[in-house]
Amino acid sequence: MSSIDPWVSVEPSTIPAAILGPLPFVPGSVTYAIPADVVPSSANGILVFAWYAITGAINQNGWWHFTVNVAGGAQNWFSLMVAAGLASQIASPCNSQAFWLPMPVDGNLEVTLFNGQLPPAGQCEGYVEIHGYYP
Repeated sequence: MSSIDPWVSVEPSTIPAAILGPLPFVPGSVTYAIPADVVPSSANGILVFAWYAITGAINQNGWWHFTVNVAGGAQNWFSLMVAAGLASQIASPCNSQAFWLPMPVDGNLEVTLFNGQLPPAGQCEGYVEIHGYYP
């Protein structure tokens, strides 16, 4: 069995640029540039971490897609669900996920909220962060 090269950890509390920005809480997309001072353009993969916490009723479950463009015009992505109980119930859902994606050929990570009808501003919080990379 061949060995797996170690990955490089990135700690957002000491490298603030690793916090790419807030999750979109209305349907649509946000594009985040991967900072070169966080992940070198020569990297092979990125460890993306996303989290959210919501207070208030979620009227329609949804999901975020985290997408990168790869060579040959293809895309790789993963999803993070956002769901709660019945629409009439006030809930406090929270969730987080970390996942590996290839280093995007254009240096960007696109995050899209699909389907969700989330509470208004002030009742939603969540961010997209880089927690590591493969050299």
